[in-house]
Amino acid sequence: MKALSLTELRDLLQGGTFAAWWAELSRAHVELRDAGARHRELLSQAELMDLRAELVQRTAMDAFSDGGLAEEEAARAAARAQELENRALTLVGHYEEQRFRTSDIWYRLGGSERSIEESADAVARKALEKQLQALQQEYAVEDRKRDRLWAEVEEAWEAAFEQSLLAHEHTDRSRRIRKEAERLFEEAEDRKQRSRQLRGEAEAADRERGAAGDRQAKLLERARHELGCAAGERFLYWRHREDKRAAFAVALVDDAEAYNLPVKALSIYAVGPKRGVAFLEQPREGLARTVEHGDRRFEEYLLGPRQGVRRGEGGNGGTTP
Repeated sequence: MKALSLTELRDLLQGGTFAAWWAELSRAHVELRDAGARHRELLSQAELMDLRAELVQRTAMDAFSDGGLAEEEAARAAARAQELENRALTLVGHYEEQRFRTSDIWYRLGGSERSIEESADAVARKALEKQLQALQQEYAVEDRKRDRLWAEVEEAWEAAFEQSLLAHEHTDRSRRIRKEAERLFEEAEDRKQRSRQLRGEAEAADRERGAAGDRQAKLLERARHELGCAAGERFLYWRHREDKRAAFAVALVDDAEAYNLPVKALSIYAVGPKRGVAFLEQPREGLARTVEHGDRRFEEYLLGPRQGVRRGEGGNGGTTP
């Protein structure tokens, strides 16, 4: 680490060698920053895409399950329709049997009425009328049975028709649900593919970040050899020619909050070996005040109520040491 005066250091910073080195370092720093930001953003997008893919896949699985339930409901409705259809056919058979019985009584009624009309014997006529009355009562009973059976047939057919329609409705719903589930599975796979693509891009950005970091490290190593300084990530250091207990620190970044002074890139600050950049001072030619010489500003900075206010100034109940 070379020892320079403040004037020599300023001349060095204004020289062409330093300007070229600084331009390369600035480019490397921008590339490192941008590649790091791109890497983080791509990873964030990939993780978000993974989450979206998982959510879509869960939705697809739920839809696929709903499609299965709709198929089961369609099968149950079709089975009920078939049962009702079979019952209707059975009832039709009973109805036909009942219709034959009713028709038989009807024909007997007709015959009985003709026999009464043709009978000349009063006693026989009276017996035939009694028989006719009994047949009429029997016909009325059997006819009601026939009508009731036919009503049951029509009711069974209507219920079977209704269940058949509902079965087709459930089948259509299942088809639509499964089609949507397939679309969702494809969407989930597309998002997974996009996530893999984003992760590949993130890996490329990470490699660019590593390369930029390597270039920055090599440039800092060059600074040690070509500029004769100690090179850190945020400051370059030269020994103070006139003060062996102090050094000059040249900032490589802008930072208005992390230090006791607002730091500007390429600005020169004075530091001591005990404090380093924890406490920066404005540079000066000649000897600088240090802790060994009784300078208490460092302690006041650490122990004071806030930046830029000395203990005892602007506070309640403070005393000046």
